[in-house]
Amino acid sequence: MRTMLFVDDHPIYRDGLQRALMSSLHNLRIHVAAGYHSAFELLAAARDIDFCLADYRLADGDGISLIEEVRRRYPEIAIGLLCADPTTDIIDRVKVAGGVACLSKERDVDALASAIDTIFNGGLVFDEAPLPASLPRCLSSRRREILKLAGKGHLDKQIGEHLNISESTVRNHWQHIFTRLEAANRTEAVVKAMQLGLI
Repeated sequence: MRTMLFVDDHPIYRDGLQRALMSSLHNLRIHVAAGYHSAFELLAAARDIDFCLADYRLADGDGISLIEEVRRRYPEIAIGLLCADPTTDIIDRVKVAGGVACLSKERDVDALASAIDTIFNGGLVFDEAPLPASLPRCLSSRRREILKLAGKGHLDKQIGEHLNISESTVRNHWQHIFTRLEAANRTEAVVKAMQLGLI
């Protein structure tokens, strides 16, 4: 059984994500903590935690400081940041602090579960910094990757295999992409994304 700690001070989001991820990843146990200090209380008590994911902004601290302290006290635990706005500066600070991930809150549950699975398998996941706000209808790095692969002629099944997600998850991403880009089909979406400089 894999075990992680999720630290977030918004109870509805925290508890909802806990349930969704445990439903998506059946071999995953998730402890939750409401903030910086409660996270360390739980880490001291539950010594089975393999990975810690913390929100960037906490009521009693911040995610970067938490990463630094976890790395100091529990170097065997992998730790990452969940962030609404993963800027280049934040990503660089996470890397310097020893974090293994900086994940965008724009990820849906399937994409977040995929990232967590990658981390448990020893990988690193750093979402790209968002595009400038002047570009309309920005897309997450995962959806831009889907557009790039489609632009190279890959079918949904091949895209899923390349990104290690299911074909149905790829189709779900396409629905979001079509809505964001106001596109009627894959070809139109790829063309618009290229015109906007998204890929």
